Amino acid sequence: MSLKLNYIAGNPRANKILAAAKLANVDVASHLLEWKDLETPEFLAKNPLGKVPVLETPEGVLTESNAILQYVVRGTPLVGANEFQQAKVKQWLDFATGEIEPQLIQLLLPVLGHFPINPTQATQAHAELDWKFKVLEAHFANSKYLVGDQLTIADINLASYFQGIFQFLYGEDDRVKLVNIVRWYKQVSELPAFLDLFGRTRYTKKAFPALQFAGHHGHEHHEKKEKKEKQPQQQQPKQEKPKKEEKPQKAEEEEEEKPKKQVCEFDALPPSTFNIDDWKRQFLASKDQAAEFQHFWNVFDSQGWSIWIVKYIKGEGEGKVLISFRNNCNGFLQRADPHFKKWAFAIHGVYGDVPNLEISGAWIWRGTEVPQYLKDHPTFEYLQLTKLDATKAEDRALFEEYWTQQTEDESKVQGQTARALYYFR
Repeated sequence: MSLKLNYIAGNPRANKILAAAKLANVDVASHLLEWKDLETPEFLAKNPLGKVPVLETPEGVLTESNAILQYVVRGTPLVGANEFQQAKVKQWLDFATGEIEPQLIQLLLPVLGHFPINPTQATQAHAELDWKFKVLEAHFANSKYLVGDQLTIADINLASYFQGIFQFLYGEDDRVKLVNIVRWYKQVSELPAFLDLFGRTRYTKKAFPALQFAGHHGHEHHEKKEKKEKQPQQQQPKQEKPKKEEKPQKAEEEEEEKPKKQVCEFDALPPSTFNIDDWKRQFLASKDQAAEFQHFWNVFDSQGWSIWIVKYIKGEGEGKVLISFRNNCNGFLQRADPHFKKWAFAIHGVYGDVPNLEISGAWIWRGTEVPQYLKDHPTFEYLQLTKLDATKAEDRALFEEYWTQQTEDESKVQGQTARALYYFR
């Protein structure tokens, strides 16, 4: 019986095991699961906790990724050349799990759109990581790898964390302080076995914004307003003044407290006959979305609005894993300026088949050029924007195809199967 790893595609804990197995020339069969499979009696018999990865071996079942990682490459230099090095490998595995992972979860998952960030916890988590990275930076100043000059599974494991850190959380200004860590990470992450599972790292120029609590900024503004209101009372001298002299001062204070109106590039555009809110409601409520486009082309104002195809420019090694590409697509929409939703409507998703998945979508937005809202997006440089001509039949057909072919795993757009679809509205 060969080794069989049960996991969900894109799971980084499984990927580090498979990367290590490639480096050690150990055959591990992959058994891909879906989320619903984790609740079946068959899977729960293997792991009652309903978690992946799970390794099936001739001797029984193993759970917990670090235990599986050590078992798969046992007897090879990847676990350490001697007993002391093996202990050091375990030390660094524990370090990553206990000292890096908790803070990374607090910072990375909100960026990927899994849950809103807690600003207080995020500040603490970032400070914790900064401090622990100083420890790692000092270590790599005198060591090529975590355990001396020999690559081990401790490096593969820690590098799997740093991919998310360097792609989303630590920009250019942060990385210049981590010269030794970056040097170490590059030599690990550019190994063919690592690239095959994780893809090439795209180093972000600046940290990606995270999904915020809906009421956070309003609460902050309320607290500042209260302080402003209390301040004049505390500083006001105890003098009796005629009421007529107080009124102008009060009016000035009220004027200062009025929030400034946000400047929007679309406010300067001429009025348009096309109402995007009406179209959103009509389209989403319709049971025959294809028929709605007969009406759409009659009311669409090509002088005040424009239609586009937006595609994500993949990096080397990307598009091989559906779940990671879904997170990529969803994260792109989550990080878009929420004010842009007032002026835009889109169907955006993952199309194609593993290992050649693509991310693209059909967009409507105010104006006839690329808006600043999009130019300010942290991933704008990775977007390919194609403006469509609403007067051309072929452009209309392409635009309609995105909007009317919305059955996941069945519908096709330009010959590619729709795998995961999202609205931006």
